Amino acid sequence: MNFRTFRQSSAVLAIVLCASACARRNAAEHVKKAQTYFDAQQYSEAALEYRNALQKDAQNGDIHLKLADTYMHLSDARNALREYVRAADLLPKSVEAQLKAGELLLAARQFEDAKSRADKAIELDQKSVDAQVLRGNALAGLKDLDAAMGEYQDAITLDPKSPTAYDNLAILQLAKGKREEAEATFKSAVQAAPSSVPARLALANFYWSVGRRDEAETVLKETVALDKDNLTANRALGLFYIATNRVTEAEPYFIALTRKESDEAALTLADYYVIANRKDEARTILRERAKQPKAFAAANIRIASLDAADGHLADAQQRLHDVLEKEPKNASALLLSARISIAEGKRDAARTSAQTVIKNDPVSSSAASAWMLVGSVDAASDRFEDAIHAYEQVLKMQSRPTGAVIALAMVYLGRGNADKATTYAQQALTMDPSVLDAQAILVRADLLRGDLSKAKADLEPLQKAQPKSIGVFKLSALIELASNHVDAARTAYERVLTANPNDQEALEALVRLDVGGGKSRAGAARMDARLKEATPTVALLTLAAGAHEAAGDIDRAEALLRQAIELDPDRLTAYTRLGGLYVRQKRLFEAIKSFREVAARNPKSVAASTMIGVLLEAQGDAQEAEKQYRQVLAIDSHAAVAANNLAWIYVASNRQLDDALQLAQTAYQALPEDPDVNDTLGWILYKKKLAARALPYLEKATAKHPNEPASHYHLGMAYVEQGEWNKARLSLERALQLKKDFDGAADAQKALNVIGASAPTR
Repeated sequence: MNFRTFRQSSAVLAIVLCASACARRNAAEHVKKAQTYFDAQQYSEAALEYRNALQKDAQNGDIHLKLADTYMHLSDARNALREYVRAADLLPKSVEAQLKAGELLLAARQFEDAKSRADKAIELDQKSVDAQVLRGNALAGLKDLDAAMGEYQDAITLDPKSPTAYDNLAILQLAKGKREEAEATFKSAVQAAPSSVPARLALANFYWSVGRRDEAETVLKETVALDKDNLTANRALGLFYIATNRVTEAEPYFIALTRKESDEAALTLADYYVIANRKDEARTILRERAKQPKAFAAANIRIASLDAADGHLADAQQRLHDVLEKEPKNASALLLSARISIAEGKRDAARTSAQTVIKNDPVSSSAASAWMLVGSVDAASDRFEDAIHAYEQVLKMQSRPTGAVIALAMVYLGRGNADKATTYAQQALTMDPSVLDAQAILVRADLLRGDLSKAKADLEPLQKAQPKSIGVFKLSALIELASNHVDAARTAYERVLTANPNDQEALEALVRLDVGGGKSRAGAARMDARLKEATPTVALLTLAAGAHEAAGDIDRAEALLRQAIELDPDRLTAYTRLGGLYVRQKRLFEAIKSFREVAARNPKSVAASTMIGVLLEAQGDAQEAEKQYRQVLAIDSHAAVAANNLAWIYVASNRQLDDALQLAQTAYQALPEDPDVNDTLGWILYKKKLAARALPYLEKATAKHPNEPASHYHLGMAYVEQGEWNKARLSLERALQLKKDFDGAADAQKALNVIGASAPTR
């Protein structure tokens, strides 16, 4: 190597070494700065510095671990999970990294992955109690309860003073119905660590959960006496007194929290004053805490909640806006803002706030609450498919999603699906036998099926629990109606309206009784009187429109439906009712326009999109109807009516018979008793030269549609193909008797002429 080359190589090497050293130094500097921010509890700034450090040294597992810890302080579980997993991958020999990754995976309900992390931690440290407990928790999540209990017992063997292992073991014993064993385990935890507050609180909670309140109170008092300044113990006893309606007795324990000056203690005392309806005292505490940077968000969210409860919705939203300017991802602020938006009638704003929570951290408990809000918004907007999807997300995220299960049962009940409503209601009762809403759903589902005796049996527990409840009166009225006791039903509904003049169900039932009893004008007058007394709602206006249509006042009905649409353009019910009114009035163009409004606002509405196709067919526009039915089937490939009607368009034009057959079979799977579906399927089989297979469907269609000439014609032609002349003659003659000029009449007459010439004499 000559000197020049050596000099150049040395220079390059120096640059490389310097760059490497500078990179390491820069990463270290960022970490040092981040730690300073972290120690000062400035977590957002710390996270930024850790991210900067990773840009310099992306494979440093320790930095990923510190960044994950920082995200946890920011309540950002989604990013924390990602960083913990990355840290655990980069630090395969770190028990801490494996455990932290496992805990977050467990919280995200990724039980198999959590178990894998626990296994790695145990492999690294066979004496790790935390690893053993994590593995037990993962196994419990995977429903392997016996194996989980074994892991907890191993953890207790490793550390007889570990309260977590005892608690988890006892909880599983309780879940398996082994109450005595669970109690013994909780007591063993206290004996193993007599000064452990968590162990004593777990025992108290057990007594409370099984209804042994005196023993629960005794243990809680002993726990507070053991450590008078313990925040958790004082809060637990205070909450016990609140839950047992002894609110005044709770106050000393919440005041005791403030002996240790902290934001958390002050906020908890403020919460107590809210529960005790001492809002001024709560506001005084909260205003002081709102001045502290660390408590700014929590205090202002609580004040906003008080503002909203007092009806000051705009003030509440402004406070939340101030919080979100500083903490845009604050889930509590976003969820409260969503709830206030619902109260303001701003469903789109509510959905946006809730969806932001889900986007920020899809696996958090806050995301589950957000999905519940989205579901309620969609259900209120008549977007039932979307509501079902939202509630189903909650089922995936919560271990005991009673609220979501009840909501699903209600949606399915409203859609007329008694079986699914019953399934969800029973699931809710399994989770919590005291849920009376679920019992009420069972009664309604029984009546929907026509099972009156079961409905009466299912109503009995409700009548015993709430004999004077409006809900029970309404269920009793439904049973009276199903028993054809009209006067008794009317009396029950009138009783409901006396208690609550705005009860929509009772109003609707009474209007139906008026109309059904030939008193349509009385029903319309009832609704007009109610609209004068109450603030108009979409429900009231659509009900009034139905009453006026029944009374023959079409103009008034149309005006009421248009008022409902103007009042709440997001609700689909009024659009659908208006479309139906136009159909009944043979105003097909206006009907199509109304149903297009529904489809535009709810693109997933199979019913609205199908109705457009039906109306287009009624107008004679088969080409556009065909396009419409294809759009419906793109939304739902099992949409039975659209499948049947598209199949009919194909067979009527004698094309795409294979596609038509597949569509008709799809429709038949959903609607095997429908005469139109049977007729379509049978006619397609006839057209495909499969008359023998066609006959059972065509015979069923004709039996159910005895006055439909086309059904008799199709059946007659199939008989002709099979050489069954007498049956063919009877069917074809019946078709022509019913209508001389139906579509196919000429072919029917020709067939009769052939039969007359060729049929054997009998």
